[in-house]
Amino acid sequence: MDTRVKGTLTEGLHQLARENVDPADLLDPDEVKLRSENGPWVMPDCENCTDRCCVHKDVGSGILLSLQDVAALVDSGLGDKIVGRFTFKRSRKGKLLAEIDQMPRLAKRQGNCVFYDAESGLCGGYGTRPTICRRFPFEVDYRKKSKKPFARFIPWTACTKKQGRENEPAIRQMARDAVVDENVSLEDAMLLPDHHEELRRIGFERFLPPPEECP
Repeated sequence: MDTRVKGTLTEGLHQLARENVDPADLLDPDEVKLRSENGPWVMPDCENCTDRCCVHKDVGSGILLSLQDVAALVDSGLGDKIVGRFTFKRSRKGKLLAEIDQMPRLAKRQGNCVFYDAESGLCGGYGTRPTICRRFPFEVDYRKKSKKPFARFIPWTACTKKQGRENEPAIRQMARDAVVDENVSLEDAMLLPDHHEELRRIGFERFLPPPEECP
């Protein structure tokens, strides 16, 4: 279920993307093939998992948010659940680079994602969860020689797994969500360095560094 609201900030972001991002630079979810390194039709068995990915033990850990995630949360009345802002990398000589260094995150409560319900072990904000949560543990990777993209179940994840052809619809959806997540990252990389002033004007001021700390 997706209950994210597409309000003013989301519409402003989409308009900015339409004007400045060439669709040819993004991936086509229907063209990115699924690669099954973990066996055919394997997906996470979240109900029987004991290693909750919503529990963040490390101080610097947390759920990273894209521009689209930030917009959806703000439009859904959950802007208070966002901490931090986007920042840009610097060269060794201190020159600002057009590369994202840090991103906003979902706030944490007692070391866990703010949406995590410790009693049930489930997500308390399931309908408004960010894109990265929707596709995990699937990702888009690229072949070394051809650079062609493919979607896969992340090999290193400790997720408990279940297998069966009956899982195919859910697996294909998570693979598509992984492509969407990759496109979101590509859009951020194109919009943030060159269009931070426009982003500021449409309502992202709180989530951006001051102008002097932008490329």
